[in-house]
Amino acid sequence: MSRFARLRHHPRFSDYFDAVHPLFWLVLVWNLRRMIDQIDARGGGDALISIFWWGGVSIDYLSDPVPSDHRSIAPSRKPWSDVSWASSIPSELLSELRALICPRLNGGFEGKAFALQTPREGRMGACALTPHADTS
Repeated sequence: MSRFARLRHHPRFSDYFDAVHPLFWLVLVWNLRRMIDQIDARGGGDALISIFWWGGVSIDYLSDPVPSDHRSIAPSRKPWSDVSWASSIPSELLSELRALICPRLNGGFEGKAFALQTPREGRMGACALTPHADTS
């Protein structure tokens, strides 16, 4: 298979060839090569291009070039395995603190029974009002 046929059936370029009349495929290949040279001359990056039916290629948008000195972002905190996250709280107090901080883990809080008996609006809510007849 020739290089031209392989280029025609390549997944990235097959849509371009489908948009161009077969008579102008060589013009398309020439313009794609010219476009690649233009993008490389400007520093690379992603490009938004338009393909015309006669094989013309125009660059509509070219992103900023990718910086060569790109460094990953340094973490802003230490990893959890670091000793700075260790605690000096005695293990006897941990169960009591856990009950204060996370009451659901130990069966709820003290007002649980009261909350189940009281309506959502509370004692002074809409349920506490009695209807009155309009006498006007």
